[in-house]
Amino acid sequence: MDVTRRCDYACRILRAAFESGEQYVSVSEISEKEDIPYAFARSIQHDLVKGGLIKTVRGARGGLVLNCDPAEVTLLDVLEAVQGPVSVALCSVDPEYCEKQGGCAYNRVWQGADKLLNDYFASFTLSDILTLGDEHPKIIEVLGPEGQYEKWTCTQRIASSGGSAAESEAADRVEAV
Repeated sequence: MDVTRRCDYACRILRAAFESGEQYVSVSEISEKEDIPYAFARSIQHDLVKGGLIKTVRGARGGLVLNCDPAEVTLLDVLEAVQGPVSVALCSVDPEYCEKQGGCAYNRVWQGADKLLNDYFASFTLSDILTLGDEHPKIIEVLGPEGQYEKWTCTQRIASSGGSAAESEAADRVEAV
């Protein structure tokens, strides 16, 4: 699952709307401030209106403003409004996608990953993200107090588990590919 550029820009637009409070802010202002191509920002604006997250007013004093309670709207709501269901694999959300879904050992793994990912994104409200930022308790829980997520390579996992040199070398070959 990738957070697309479209989703990233949607989050930036919502941040600008959040920061403007009840004052309407123009898409062109947001586009310039957030470094979003104007036509792309306009396109995303339509998704956010359709999702009920913002409302717009035309005219010289128009623009957009939040149309939701940022303390109630989650990051999952935003992602789904912009790109649809959040999933690591299409087969885990669409039974028609793969005819082997019923007997596939991996399908349940993908469904579990979807649940974890959706629960994680649902644990953040817009208000929490935009006011707490890095100090959000869930971020600290997942990344630790230093805020560093350490990716382990296959070799590191084998070495830390007391694996053999041959296993480590085999993992190195796999990682080199």
